[in-house]
Amino acid sequence: MLPGFPLHLLTDNEEVFPYNYNDSLLNGEINFQCKIKRDQRGHLLVSIFEGDDHLKQLRAIEGKKNAAENLLRSAILGSGTLEEALTEVCRIAAGAMEVARVNIWKFGDGLTSITSIVNYDNRYTELLPNSTLYRYQIPKYFRLFETEEIIPTEDALNSPNTEELKVGYLDLHGIRSLMDVPVRISGKMIGLVCFEDTKKIREWDPGEQKFGLFIAQVVALAIESSRRKKTQSELEQALDEKRILLNEIHRRVRNNFSLIQDLLRTEGSRAHDDYHRELFSDLRNRINSLDMLQRQLYQSERVDRVNFRDLILDLVAGYRATFSGTQTDFITTLDQCELNVAKASISGLFVNEIIMMLLSEVGRKKTKESIFIRLRKFNTRIHISIGSSIDIDARNEKERMLTSFELAGKLGSRLEIDRSKGTAYSLSFES
Repeated sequence: MLPGFPLHLLTDNEEVFPYNYNDSLLNGEINFQCKIKRDQRGHLLVSIFEGDDHLKQLRAIEGKKNAAENLLRSAILGSGTLEEALTEVCRIAAGAMEVARVNIWKFGDGLTSITSIVNYDNRYTELLPNSTLYRYQIPKYFRLFETEEIIPTEDALNSPNTEELKVGYLDLHGIRSLMDVPVRISGKMIGLVCFEDTKKIREWDPGEQKFGLFIAQVVALAIESSRRKKTQSELEQALDEKRILLNEIHRRVRNNFSLIQDLLRTEGSRAHDDYHRELFSDLRNRINSLDMLQRQLYQSERVDRVNFRDLILDLVAGYRATFSGTQTDFITTLDQCELNVAKASISGLFVNEIIMMLLSEVGRKKTKESIFIRLRKFNTRIHISIGSSIDIDARNEKERMLTSFELAGKLGSRLEIDRSKGTAYSLSFES
């Protein structure tokens, strides 16, 4: 039985009377209406109805709950512009709080001014023009913001806190009561949400203040989301511009390589002996090696590293096409491997030098031979081995190996030669 219920009422007729019950959960008194009458057997029948104040309170709570759900489901908050999102927040918040006006303000640097970014008034079909208030104009009101607390004002027209706003703002918009709620991003107060009642003087109860804090959090999320979208858009634009620039650079570099190869081919055709013709051919092959490195850079998702395995395959594919009519074959055993551009270019030139020398020896001996290329990766260590079953002429090797020894030194490696089964050249370095 509810405490304090009047059981002494044992009338024969139906009676209706008020009943008050203090509920600590709702922070106040709940008003009921009780209806009492006896049935035909003399039993007392009691009916309890919600009083008007309590019913109004429950409806207000339900309205704020629905408003919160509508905001969280709103597609505009996720896909609209910042103004559209904040306007939607103000519209829903004004309905839930039963006020005509909801404004969102942003502080200037050093808390010297405050500018409205959305000025919503449900009495008008469009947003009202934004305005700026300066600290020197309303210093007393600005000092309230320094507390970074909710500022509820019941009677705005007569409160000393808002007397500076009376002329030019409160009177202009017919504001009777207002409540300022701070908006924070990463713990820093960046603005306010202001709820303004134009109909009556009102006491902003704890439930309304909590709902105001919820609206301020939604506003902060909308602003942060807008900032992220803007930053992402700027980054994507910068990335697109970078891609266009890199594509143009790659195109020009490859065109230059192609032009150099054409010049070397033209000059080589004018050579009067095999030595100079072979010299120009070697230069073209070295340029081709660098051109393939540039192609790998163009195809790579990174601008500082290339797939060295694919670079070797490109080199081998080029030689296979050139020597397709001969008895030379290539056998590759290649681990997946990425190198930075500097080491990839030096290693690519080394592989190219050894292949050219072996092909020259095979061509000189006119025998059917296979050239093997092995690329192994052990943790961060790279091992390259290139060779053939033929024995290399020592004089020819000495003339052509100078560049290979120099390239190995640039990699911090020592070139090793194995003559146990033909001839194999290998080096090892840190990736």
